[in-house]
Amino acid sequence: MSQPSLSLHTLERSALSAEGTAERSTIAVPPSRGGDRLVLLPREHGAWGMLLQPFLGALIVLHRANWAAIPAFAVLVFVLREPLMVLARQRWTWRTRHVETEHAKRFVAVECFLLALCGATLLRVLPWPVIATLAGGAAALTAVSVFVTLHNRQREIWFQALSSTGLSSSVIVACLAITGGVPAWGWWWWGLHAAHFLGGILTVHVQLDARALARRAQKLVSGSFGTLGRDAVRFQAAFASVAVVLAVLGKPFYATAVILSAVYHLWNLRLAQSLRGWDLPMKTVGKRALAVSIAFTLLTGAQVF
Repeated sequence: MSQPSLSLHTLERSALSAEGTAERSTIAVPPSRGGDRLVLLPREHGAWGMLLQPFLGALIVLHRANWAAIPAFAVLVFVLREPLMVLARQRWTWRTRHVETEHAKRFVAVECFLLALCGATLLRVLPWPVIATLAGGAAALTAVSVFVTLHNRQREIWFQALSSTGLSSSVIVACLAITGGVPAWGWWWWGLHAAHFLGGILTVHVQLDARALARRAQKLVSGSFGTLGRDAVRFQAAFASVAVVLAVLGKPFYATAVILSAVYHLWNLRLAQSLRGWDLPMKTVGKRALAVSIAFTLLTGAQVF
């Protein structure tokens, strides 16, 4: 429900300069003619995808987006992390007063007000213990995200895995807000998307390691994998084996989606192992990953239809 970017482009920036990434975690919009303006939004494209894909896919499967869907999305809004991160840096890191601090204070105030309205709206369709659980989970993940980013440890795999699991739970909230419950396919979607995103995280870390090696030396021995690389391959092999179980259970589209994800990531791991493709343009890498993720969501949706 909150957090870090996980796109290859974002991770590469983190690998090259953690401190630089921390300082660039907000988007500064140049002042307009009407006055000074600053928009604080997450710039991690991968995180946006992890949040939006399961959520929008669920709306398509449910064939409707009623008035409760907007509050459901607002509960998941993870943009609050950015202004909170600015305030945390102002409190514990920055030595001088930064102009974005005042913008961050206003942003937090407006965001909290809107979240309160959304919570009140959701109370009309969901019991308060469910709302409290959702709010508590979102608050906890946001706090962890701010703490980890403040200490420049946002590239830790455990943290990114936690974040991807929280973000992909958007499908659960969409189902709750629209139907008042979570059908079986909602849980399948959450688990499969979380595993797909985690596989991508592991693959990206291996690719970044390969890029770093290729840039530091002209002569490298290909075919050697570190512990992370071997773990990434094992994870994809285990994920692919889930396709067999899904096929036996009569869920062919789920099985196809899993095979697609595993094959794509194993192919990228193979490229990293052979030290090929490390200089591929980031836009190309991002477009491929996005295309595969969209296809993954469409296949899981086909199973429900």
